[in-house]
Amino acid sequence: MALVIAGHARSGTTLLAQLFNLHPEIQVTIEFQNFRALNVGYLEHVRALRKNWYYRAYVGRTGREVPLRAKLPSAAFLAQYLLGLLPNAGGPIGVREVERVLHAIFPQARIVGDKYPRYIFRLDDLAREPGLQILVIYRDARDVVSSTLKQVRTVWRNRPLWKDVHTAAQVAQDWVRAIQAMERHRAQAYCIRYEDLVRNPDRELSALGEWLGVDPRGFSTQRVHEASIGKYQMGLSAEEADQVLEIAGPTLKTLGYL
Repeated sequence: MALVIAGHARSGTTLLAQLFNLHPEIQVTIEFQNFRALNVGYLEHVRALRKNWYYRAYVGRTGREVPLRAKLPSAAFLAQYLLGLLPNAGGPIGVREVERVLHAIFPQARIVGDKYPRYIFRLDDLAREPGLQILVIYRDARDVVSSTLKQVRTVWRNRPLWKDVHTAAQVAQDWVRAIQAMERHRAQAYCIRYEDLVRNPDRELSALGEWLGVDPRGFSTQRVHEASIGKYQMGLSAEEADQVLEIAGPTLKTLGYL
C-alpha cells in the first residue's frame, strides 16, 4: 500500500509520521515530496524533489542542526530511490512505480509513503490516483495559527514557503483552504481529528489500524499527549484571536470546535 499524510502545517502530520515509523509494518518518509509529481517523466519527477537532503533529512532526524552522520541515511535513501526508478526512466512515473521502489528500500514495511503537509492542496489530483491511500489530519485553527506564527517568526523565517506569511489572518485563510480541500475529498480520504487522537489515542489508533489493515498494537502511544491543546490562549493576542474567528469561525463551527 502507498500512503500520503496531509494536513495544514502544525496540525499533527509529524506526530502521525512518528507513530507510523515506530510501527513494524509501516515506513513513511519525511517531506520527501515524491507524490507531488506523478504520471510524468523521470527527469520531471526528480526535479519535483525540491528538498535538499542536507537540510531536510527524509528519514530519521531533520533540521539544519543535525550532524552529517545523522543525514547520511537520507542521502543513501535518495540514491537508492533515484536508482530504483531508473528502469522506468523511459515511461511515466506513477504511484505503482513509486510504491515498488519504496518497498524495495523498506522491504519490512507493508505500507510505505510520505508525510508532507501541503499534499492537502494537491488532493484534487491525488484523490484520482488508483492505489494511493490518503490520510488527512486536522486541528483547531486557533492552535494551528498560533503554532504556525511561532515557527515562521523563528525557525521558519528564512524558508521560501513562509517568508511572506506574517499575520494570523494569512494563516487562518490558508487553514480554511486546507479544510475545504479535505471536505471535498472525505469520501476518498481517511480524516482524523488531532484533538481526538491525543485525547484518546488507543481508540483512534485502533480505528486507524483497521483502516490500514495493520495490527494497532504496533503503535506506540508514548509520544502522544494533549498538552498542546488550547495553547493559542497564550500564543495569540486578543486581536489575532479575533482575526482567526472572523475568518475561520464558520468552518470551526462546522467541525464542532465552537
